[in-house]
Amino acid sequence: MQQTSLKKNDRNGFTLVELLVVIAIIGILIGLLLPAVQAAREAARRMECSNKMRQLALATLNYTDVQRVMPCAALMRPTSNSTASLWRWFSMWGVSLLPFLEQENAFQMYFGAAGLSNESAGSVNATNKGLNKQLSMMRMPIYECPSDPGAGQQLIPMTEDGHTNYTAYEQYCTSYRAVGGANTGGTWWWDDWGASNRTNLRGAIHTVHSVNVTGADGGSYRLGFEPLAAVTDGTSNTAIFVEHHRPDQQPRRTTFWASVAANHIYTCSPKSATLKANQWQLCLDTCGLGSPQSTYFCGRSMGAYHSGGGNAAFLDGSVHFISENINVGTGWLGGNNTPPYDIGVWGNLCAVADGQTTQVP
Repeated sequence: MQQTSLKKNDRNGFTLVELLVVIAIIGILIGLLLPAVQAAREAARRMECSNKMRQLALATLNYTDVQRVMPCAALMRPTSNSTASLWRWFSMWGVSLLPFLEQENAFQMYFGAAGLSNESAGSVNATNKGLNKQLSMMRMPIYECPSDPGAGQQLIPMTEDGHTNYTAYEQYCTSYRAVGGANTGGTWWWDDWGASNRTNLRGAIHTVHSVNVTGADGGSYRLGFEPLAAVTDGTSNTAIFVEHHRPDQQPRRTTFWASVAANHIYTCSPKSATLKANQWQLCLDTCGLGSPQSTYFCGRSMGAYHSGGGNAAFLDGSVHFISENINVGTGWLGGNNTPPYDIGVWGNLCAVADGQTTQVP
């Protein structure tokens, strides 16, 4: 029988061109699948973020059932120097909600008669066996959105680093802020000094002053804890928590769960840039307030890392995704910070008693 001999070039295998074609096809498939995988991961992160915010809303309702009032964003008490920026910050909503978030052991560290992170080591905290500073340095994942790349990082809060009577030390960045009220664009804050008279625009959780303060109209006002009955616009129409993104240009102007006033939000309506994800420079360019007010304004705004908007929790325990294109109004119409004003759909959702029972779009 005649045998057929194999030639040297008759070996089985792939040519270089075939390998390159296969690699190219694999690369194309990965390129097609990767966005879908990333989208699925972000959808899961957004859902986890929404679930955490729902827990915050339910914890607030449980707190209200026990205390008969909603927690305050921050409790301010004067020092010997009663200048606004030198007041000491005591209770924070992030601390007040701990027992209702299965963090009772952490809450036991809190000593209410002493300031939080504003107290220096060895002062009233140590004297009264309080562990407020240690508490404020703890990491609380319940206050972190998994989509937020800045959450869980340790930074020194900008406000504390800027005042000599505050103790500056690193704390964990967090992602959520309580709604302090609707802002009309005339002032970058709502319920702090100089704007206290516009009480119809107040939010569900805001700063509480232990003494009277002078409002923009020269009158004397004292901001107190809000009972649930004060929410005359309806609990399903009133936002209580929103997401906040860390500004890249000034990362220390972000949220710290047990720090000073950065714990709560001034909605900064009608500046639509504040609702866009991580658009810090856009906010600075469009808010029209000038420096340094524009920095404060944008630093206390809403923003998220989700595409197209961010989550907001409401007083009925629900969580809704708020589009970055939601109507934010046009601000003051009367001029000189006087009514009438247009705070838009978003502003209506952030005020407890503006007389507009606006529903979530």
